[in-house]
Amino acid sequence: MTVESETLAEAARRFGEVIQAERTATLTALEAERAVAIKIIAALRKENDRRSRASGGKFVLGFLIGTAIGVAAVSVIVPKSGEERRASLALNLGTTRANLSGRLRKAVEAGKRAAAAAEQDLWAEYRQRIAAAGPDKADVPGPDKPTYPAP
Repeated sequence: MTVESETLAEAARRFGEVIQAERTATLTALEAERAVAIKIIAALRKENDRRSRASGGKFVLGFLIGTAIGVAAVSVIVPKSGEERRASLALNLGTTRANLSGRLRKAVEAGKRAAAAAEQDLWAEYRQRIAAAGPDKADVPGPDKPTYPAP
């Protein structure tokens, strides 16, 4: 090779190295920007969730206040005598009380059923673990055998 071709080859090699270094630096910068963008998005989502939770309570409070104001306005506007209004309120209160007590009873019954099912599942898992531990542990307490026999 001649001096000119060697110089051109050296310049091309250096140019390739420079391009590769710039490409690597660009990729590194893009990765860093991506990491920062992910952190910003996570922070924005967290803030959005916080605001959503905070506004939910305000909505319920506003709804309850609006309902109370509406009830008061209706009772003032509706032309009923005091006796009629008291009878109507007593009837509504009795119906509401019966409805709520029925719902509460159903909820308690559902909770008891769920607790019993969960207890049975736990006992079954317990027995499986004891059975896996070995035959010397097979005589264990359970819902049908709640405690060990007295010595």
